[in-house]
Amino acid sequence: MPTPSQHPTLLIITSETSEAERLMATLREARLAEHNRVIPTAEHLDKVIAEREFALILCCGYDPDIEADKVLATYKRLKSDVPLILLADPEQWDAQAAKARRAGARDIVRRADPEHLRLSVARELADWRARQASAALSERLRQCEHNTLRVTELSGAGVAFVQDGLHIDVSPLYAQLFGHASPEDTLATPLLDLIAPAHHAALRELLKASAPGVSKTVTVLDITCQRLDASSFPARLLATPSEFDGEACLRLIIQPLNAAPAVAPPTSAPAPVAPNAPAVATEATPIASSDSGCGYGLAPLIAEIESHIDAQRLVTRPFAIFFIRVVKIHDVMRDMGLSIGLELLDEFSLSLRTLIAERGTLVRVSEDGFGLIVDHLDELGAQALANELSTQARLAARAAVQDATAADCQIGYFLVSDRASAPEDIINAAHRLCIGHRYAGQTPAPSTADAQVTESSEETLARTLDYALQHDQLKLVYQPIISLMGDNQENYSVLLRLLDEEEHLLDAADFFGTAIRRGQIEKIDKWTIRAAIDVISQQRRTGHNLSLFINLSEDAFRNPDTVLWICDCLREFDVRGNWLTIQFQEEVVIGNLASIGKLVETLRKIKCRVAIGHFGATERPEMLLQALALDFVLLRPELAQGLADDSAKQQRLLQLATLAREFNVKSVVTGVEDARALTVLWTAGVDYVQGNFLQRPSTTLAVQA
Repeated sequence: MPTPSQHPTLLIITSETSEAERLMATLREARLAEHNRVIPTAEHLDKVIAEREFALILCCGYDPDIEADKVLATYKRLKSDVPLILLADPEQWDAQAAKARRAGARDIVRRADPEHLRLSVARELADWRARQASAALSERLRQCEHNTLRVTELSGAGVAFVQDGLHIDVSPLYAQLFGHASPEDTLATPLLDLIAPAHHAALRELLKASAPGVSKTVTVLDITCQRLDASSFPARLLATPSEFDGEACLRLIIQPLNAAPAVAPPTSAPAPVAPNAPAVATEATPIASSDSGCGYGLAPLIAEIESHIDAQRLVTRPFAIFFIRVVKIHDVMRDMGLSIGLELLDEFSLSLRTLIAERGTLVRVSEDGFGLIVDHLDELGAQALANELSTQARLAARAAVQDATAADCQIGYFLVSDRASAPEDIINAAHRLCIGHRYAGQTPAPSTADAQVTESSEETLARTLDYALQHDQLKLVYQPIISLMGDNQENYSVLLRLLDEEEHLLDAADFFGTAIRRGQIEKIDKWTIRAAIDVISQQRRTGHNLSLFINLSEDAFRNPDTVLWICDCLREFDVRGNWLTIQFQEEVVIGNLASIGKLVETLRKIKCRVAIGHFGATERPEMLLQALALDFVLLRPELAQGLADDSAKQQRLLQLATLAREFNVKSVVTGVEDARALTVLWTAGVDYVQGNFLQRPSTTLAVQA
């Protein structure tokens, strides 16, 4: 199954990488696409399409190494729903147009007509987005129908699909309501045989409403049902136009009125239905969806988190967020059945709500997971509450399919104070800790000795930082990022140094921890951004094609004012956004993907380039490339150490460089320390290199020979 993507990815069939770059430059200029993959032939087109979801295929039919007829034949044979646009030389256009249309191509574009190409691609990408939206809505509809069936099953209602008065599918409970031994017995019985004759006229009207072309309505009827043994019972019927196996039908939900209602009752309770009373149509009401006193889904939990955070992402009320996962429930469902498992989950939800009482806000976010927010908890308080819930929140005794001494739920918690990232990232942090993953934003607690050293020296260092910010004693140093592919742009990575009282330059690692703990890191980031943009302005005025890479801290990207500060600085020094590359570390991105995703979109709007550093640490780095529109990835420096003698590192580096190239992202290998590594990097197709072997960080921008 192809991997879904939030951003459109184009598949370009050409033997010339430069031609693919030219096409992407045309589309990127029109803001139509950012990502692409290039293949030289259509030989393995089916496999490529199966591996990843593509929004569009562009075939360069004018490429002398591409046999357009073979590509079209392969595409026609595959019957793929990915649209294809054929690019042809003007003199070949007429000859290839008919073949392209017969093969199912959506358009054929002349090679020298970029405007036609942009219009055609824009149309196909609009269709792609419409298909994405349709698929998402279909999935939501499927989930809603699933939840509806769960509610009806738990409430004692039966469900049936009816066409032309005949049952085409029924639930076991529906069959039981009418005294049938199995659903198959009910399928052989017409619907009208199960309903008292007084209601037949109303039911015939419902059946007419399910015919194609007839206006769709939702109706609720109070009726009398007849069992197999000739006894009867009053019931409420909810009739909804639906589809079964692609054919129009009615979905019926029948709820005996002496059981809990499957639909929310009207304000005044309905009068009992006499056996021969006519059916009364009432206005349809939503199916009840209560979850034992707590909300359901991520939306209530996100809203609760947002209520703790102001417009500047500052936390107005510190809180702890817990993720509670019922680990045994899937075994229960496997051994005891879905209906019992769902019933036990509802009982667990009620007991959990009772246990928490008024201490916090509980939300059920998934089938087996709950989110809990409690205000003003410190580490000890959060640990104590987690232990209490783990010990006391238990499934009912009949669910003891495993060791009864083991906890029924896993709990992870995350403390939020100061400035917060996006609510989705906060929820993800608690979830990762619940399932045993270390959250990227965590830092290990310092030892007692370290704490003593920090306490005795941190105040002095904090005062030095304040003085440096006020008197311009922070210094930028630069390390060149050198192209292996002949790029004439002067790229430099910006590093920060602090001039201490003895006029020694301290590395960023020596003071960043203090700056974060003392709330000075945002001021340092703003100083760095403004100073770097000033340098770009000065160098550009003297004719240098300079571009700088700046690494932002976690606190900076959580602050919505950061982009405004960048915009103000760009405007102040008359610098273009694409001369500046904003860099984030991969370990930070993983824990804050929602926050950084929004920031990246904003940075793209002001033309800034975006990079991820320490790339390749995760098991599936392609997920980051799919989720974020990136320009560069800077690989972990560990990959370059001993590279010439380590075949495993060479293979990994080749994989990452190839992956970046598939997404049209430039790769940078950092930490290069010896000349032998350069041969390997060149062979792997790496775009840029950086390291002390090439040049150590310097206060000057001149590349040393």
